[in-house]
Amino acid sequence: MDSWLNMVLLCGLLLIASLQTTNAFRYRRSTSEKTQMMKKKILHLQENYNTLGTEWVEKSVFASYLDKLNSKAPCTCQALLLERMLNIYEDIFQDMMNSTKNSKISENKVKNLNYVMHEVQNLRQNYSKEQTVWKELQEINLVKVKDATTQGGALNDFLMVFNRAEKHSGKH
Repeated sequence: MDSWLNMVLLCGLLLIASLQTTNAFRYRRSTSEKTQMMKKKILHLQENYNTLGTEWVEKSVFASYLDKLNSKAPCTCQALLLERMLNIYEDIFQDMMNSTKNSKISENKVKNLNYVMHEVQNLRQNYSKEQTVWKELQEINLVKVKDATTQGGALNDFLMVFNRAEKHSGKH
């Protein structure tokens, strides 16, 4: 009887494993189909907007940022938020220090502010990757979306960004 139960359990596990593999294959195939459809649509748009010439090669919008995404040091949303908070605290404490120069504030307050500023600056050094990402986000936000050259460049590098985003979305 034990061997019969073991056999049923083994068959059940094999069935479950095969169903999961089938679903993974379906997902990959649908992703591939989506990618192929996207390539066709973008190619038509590139033809319509005349952005297939060699003069458009240097007009990439986001391709330069894609290599930066391969960093081995992960930058999490939480770490990025903490870095920005520390940056604001540093600005706040610096302003408080500047205002102490023009008024009579106790020496103890100045020492405390100096200590706090020093610790904030030390902590921020641990967030250099996040500081870089923040600067890159600010650069990205400055992209002129209503500019024909930017739009043409965006058509030409969109598939790279789309493919990376699609791969990344499966990790969430």
